[in-house]
Amino acid sequence: MFCSLMTVTAVIVASVVLVHQPATVYCADGGSYPLQQQKQPQPQSNMFTAPSGYYINTYDNLDVGRLLRNKMFVSGFIKCFVNEGRCSTEGQQVKVYLLPEIIRTVCGKCSPRQKDMARLVLRHIYTNRRDDFEKIMQIYDTDGKRSQIIEFMNQP
Repeated sequence: MFCSLMTVTAVIVASVVLVHQPATVYCADGGSYPLQQQKQPQPQSNMFTAPSGYYINTYDNLDVGRLLRNKMFVSGFIKCFVNEGRCSTEGQQVKVYLLPEIIRTVCGKCSPRQKDMARLVLRHIYTNRRDDFEKIMQIYDTDGKRSQIIEFMNQP
């Protein structure tokens, strides 16, 4: 077979960059080189988990009350979460990794500060945007945790 290791390597690299991986590389001399399909690495929700076991504290000092008073800000994130609008980078990460896990575990990896913040957000959406709360639960509550989320949100 005439394919060089460099040619095969170049095809593999190009296919990863282009997010398309052919099953076989066909060589100029008519030979072929089968490739093993490799899954693209996906970020895991554990990338948001600190060594303490809680979520990272990057946003722990945000003034959540102030953010919740900004209707455009809240609307943008909710539209992202319910697939009715574009997502910022942060919104996409929350949508794909954190929101499903937070609902599934009822904020199980949240620090005490993060639980307080989550309660504020949940109460706000539940009280002021009930239809959006229901949409979020319909999309992300795959394990039937709705009653536990409501109980969590109403804790002091």
